Amino acid sequence: MRHRVGRLQDLPDGHGWLVEIEGQEIALFRRGERVHALDNVCPHRGAALAFGDVRGEVVYCPLHAWPFQLATGACPEFPEASVRTFPVHVGEGGDLEVEL
Repeated sequence: MRHRVGRLQDLPDGHGWLVEIEGQEIALFRRGERVHALDNVCPHRGAALAFGDVRGEVVYCPLHAWPFQLATGACPEFPEASVRTFPVHVGEGGDLEVEL
């Protein structure tokens, strides 16, 4: 099911944005015209990835800098610690929808 979470214009490029959908925290990241959605909780210590440092196509956990690929949720240094990703759709007028 798709959930409207905002507009592309409201999401700053290169920064995280935290939304809650059906009780689940989702971190959104905009890179140009692309938007990625990941589970917000780092599996290491539970930090909020939405507040992590974004460099290129990677977000670094704000506590211990574990890297997560924005497109896949993969953690190259600790493959067992990857996070779930969710499809994002950009609709007419820039409406953002996350699919759970």
